[in-house]
Amino acid sequence: MSSEITSQDEDVTLHCPSCGEENFRLLPMSGKNGERFVRIHCDNCGEHLFFQTPEFPENMTQQGITPENWKTEQIKNLQLEWEEWLKWKQRHLNKPVPGKPYFTKYTQWLFAFLLCSIALFFVLDRWHLLDPLIENPAARQQQIMEYAERLLEVPCFPSIMKVKIRTVPIRYTRERPVHKNWIQYGEAGVYWGEEQIKIHRSNFWFFGWPKKTQLLNTLVHELRHRANPDLGHNPKFMELVQKDTQCALKYL
Repeated sequence: MSSEITSQDEDVTLHCPSCGEENFRLLPMSGKNGERFVRIHCDNCGEHLFFQTPEFPENMTQQGITPENWKTEQIKNLQLEWEEWLKWKQRHLNKPVPGKPYFTKYTQWLFAFLLCSIALFFVLDRWHLLDPLIENPAARQQQIMEYAERLLEVPCFPSIMKVKIRTVPIRYTRERPVHKNWIQYGEAGVYWGEEQIKIHRSNFWFFGWPKKTQLLNTLVHELRHRANPDLGHNPKFMELVQKDTQCALKYL
């Protein structure tokens, strides 16, 4: 039904403050002591209002209210009450949930995954310091020799170092690869009267995978030590190691 009241001065139409609809369902009710109530329900948006209908006062006390405009003023008051009720609900009951960009919805999961990846990398990279229980020395020795044999096929690799690959034993060792708080990847020298090259477990990941670049660099480093022991670790030595390592990586 449409709620419209016409007075001598103006037309007053009750409308839904949410959608502007003027057709409503009116449900009259009565109280225990004879009070009269009305529930208004908007079929368009579902907005509703529950209020008590006042009786026409026999003695008018409010200034400006006359029997002719009393109903018009009641409609105005009802409209104002409905609008205030809707604003209160929007402010306290229907707080909008702020929208989040697509990326930020998964930021926490991405951040957690990143932290776990960093932690896993750190554990795998430093596991050799903990003397791992699962280790296959024979398999790692075989991998080292496979890399050494590949160096024999690299055309730009120095012939003097190829000779050392054939003549100097290259062994995988489970010795502790830490010396003065820094990690050693290999050693070369004469041990118990025998010339040797040692490759430590720090050249491998926990699951047995070799660190390709690191392992090649270690082999080149220690082979260069045996080929030119007089160089020590001077700048010329470092330059030769870097050059030979780049040559090996280019072909392997």
